[in-house]
Amino acid sequence: MTTYPSHNKVNVGQQEKHIPGTNNYKNEIAKGKVKSIIKGDANDVQRLLDEKAGTGTMIGNNKERVNFGEVIGQYVDPNTGIATDTTVGIIHYGKNGAHIVPARPK
Repeated sequence: MTTYPSHNKVNVGQQEKHIPGTNNYKNEIAKGKVKSIIKGDANDVQRLLDEKAGTGTMIGNNKERVNFGEVIGQYVDPNTGIATDTTVGIIHYGKNGAHIVPARPK
């Protein structure tokens, strides 16, 4: 994994694309995108990162699949639009921080 000084800090702008009610989420939906929904706010996501970052399986150089052991939100199937509660998320790491995308449950 590429390590950045802020890799375990929430990238709020990216995370808000998965938090209903935020402008970033509304903008993504207005563009016709289907977004999985994270439970809570940026502080809740920071707690998840603090507790679980580095415990999952790396996907390439900047993503990690993690089972958080609790429901973190809903995976929204891009083909059907059906939302399903999930404990699995993909942490996306970047130079401006990290964000979690709820993933298809296993």
